[in-house]
Amino acid sequence: MSPHEDGIWSVSWSSKNDIVTGSVDNTVKVWNAENGELKGTLTGHHLGVNSVDTSSDGKLAVSTSLDSQIRVWDLEQLKQHKVIDAGSVQAWTAKFSPDSKHIVTGSSSGDVNQYEVETGTKVQSFEGRGKFSMCVAYSPNGEYVACGTEASTDSATVLLFDVATGKLRSTFKGHAMAVRSLAFSADSTKLVTGSDDKRIMIHDAVHGDTIRTLSGHAAWVMSVAVSSDGVHVASGSSDSKVKLWDLVADQCIDTMDGHSDQVWGLAWNGQGNKFVSVSDDKAMRVYSTTSA
Repeated sequence: MSPHEDGIWSVSWSSKNDIVTGSVDNTVKVWNAENGELKGTLTGHHLGVNSVDTSSDGKLAVSTSLDSQIRVWDLEQLKQHKVIDAGSVQAWTAKFSPDSKHIVTGSSSGDVNQYEVETGTKVQSFEGRGKFSMCVAYSPNGEYVACGTEASTDSATVLLFDVATGKLRSTFKGHAMAVRSLAFSADSTKLVTGSDDKRIMIHDAVHGDTIRTLSGHAAWVMSVAVSSDGVHVASGSSDSKVKLWDLVADQCIDTMDGHSDQVWGLAWNGQGNKFVSVSDDKAMRVYSTTSA
């Protein structure tokens, strides 16, 4: 039996060892990461769920959907906590702040909007560059918000904002096509981006420089995720492959071909020794770095 009735577009691994998945079948599901058993199915979205994330304390999840709603879920009670109506195509992806008090979302206008979790109020907007913000992320230290955009005539852009001031801090323009995924290292010094140009890029978030490029996928890079120890990056692609990269050696150390369709989402556990991938093939797969 497949975990979902349609493709799975997003996944998060909580600090309480729950795996949360979001699917085109309109549902969010919560799984026990130890035994793989389904803990609950969360319903309410009217169109496909395109992103999920979990709070740092593991008590809440957030999901966004093609229905333009942001839904916050109570993972302990397995019920809806809050609904935020973001407006048409104004909540493409969502991420919790490290303190779990805020959520940021990308939008069709390119702006990144910050909402207060408890009230659902939009409290800040980081001004984009008019290109669809396809992915967003908070740095673990809470100082930065990053977003990746679709491509214009020349390139796609990664923007790095200062949370305290709301001002643009750095711009990275190395990707030639849309940036679909990005993730910070645990120490907040590096920003990893994945793009339709088949490449993964490593950026210096502190100094605003692009450090290096990793190549190996045969098609769009749909997802990237960094392990908590900062040693590994996992990447998923529309070539149906999952790759594991060693950031110290700057090379791919394993390629997993268990999926039969594009890999939309990846997430690491808190220990950094396991990660999960989800795909349009409706499957969820868990990997261990000790066997990679």
